[in-house]
Amino acid sequence: MEYRRLGRTNLNVSCVGFGGAPMGLDNYLEPYEAQKSRDVVIDSLHMALDKGLNYIDTAQGYGNGLGESIIGAVLKERRHEAYIATKVPSNLGYDDVIRSVDASLKNLQTDYIDVMQFHGGYLTEEDYHRIVNDGPLDALKVCQEQGKIRFIGITNEVPDHVLLWSIRSGYFDVIQVRYNLFYQGAADPIIPEAAKHDVGVVVMRPLTSQSLYRFMKRVAPESLETINPHRIALDFVLSNPDVSVAICGMRTIREVLDNVSTVDAKEWRWDFKLDRGQGGVQF
Repeated sequence: MEYRRLGRTNLNVSCVGFGGAPMGLDNYLEPYEAQKSRDVVIDSLHMALDKGLNYIDTAQGYGNGLGESIIGAVLKERRHEAYIATKVPSNLGYDDVIRSVDASLKNLQTDYIDVMQFHGGYLTEEDYHRIVNDGPLDALKVCQEQGKIRFIGITNEVPDHVLLWSIRSGYFDVIQVRYNLFYQGAADPIIPEAAKHDVGVVVMRPLTSQSLYRFMKRVAPESLETINPHRIALDFVLSNPDVSVAICGMRTIREVLDNVSTVDAKEWRWDFKLDRGQGGVQF
C-alpha cells in the first residue's frame, strides 16, 4: 500500500480510502439491502485494515447512521489502525452541528473523529457564507477545542469557487471533490491551489461510478478481457501527486482485494513531475 501525506494534517494516509456509502445506503450502484449486508461489510472492513487501507470515509447520512455504526463495530477493537472521516449535514445550525458530532461519536464508538467534514452535494455561495459566518463552522471549532474532532473539512461535488474560498480561507484542513477520468474539472485550479495552501485533497468518485466500465462494455465488450477499466480509472486519479486519497466505495471482500491489487501493482506508477513554473505536467 502506498501512503501519502494529507496536507497540513500530517496524517499518513493510504492512497485508497474505504468509501462508506455502500455500507449504509441501499442499492448503491447495484441491488442490495444495506442492513442485511452488515456482516459482509464488517468482514470487508477487517480485510481492508489487514491490507493497509487506513482512511475510512463515511457520513451520518449514509443510512441514518447505519454506515457509521458498522464502522464502529469494527474500529472499537482496531481504532489505532485507522483514520475516520465523517460528515455533518451542511444545512444544520450551531446546536444541531454539535448534536450531529455527538451522534457520530456514539455511532462510531470512539471518543474522537480524525476529520469532520461539512457534507456538501452542490454547495452554493449562500451555503458557504452560512457555514462560515452563521454558526456551523464555529460549532466544529468548539468540538475541535474539546478534542471531539481533530481536523475540519468540506466536501463538494463541483470544483468551483466554493472550494476555492474554502481552500484560501484557512478554515479547512481537507477538501473532498469529485475528480476522475471523465470529470477532470478539479485538476485546475482546485487541486494545485489546495497543494499551494497545504490543504489535503480527497477525491470522491475516482472510479467514475462505473461509467467507464459501462462505456467499454457497450462500445468494445471484447476489450474487457484484456483491459481493466477499474485500474485505468484509479491510475489516472492517483497519477496526480497532489491527490492524497481516492475514496472507493466498497462493500465486499472482493472489492477490497480488487482495489488493493490495483495500487499494489508496481506497473501502475507513472514517472512524471508537476512543473508549476511551466504550467503543466511533464512525463
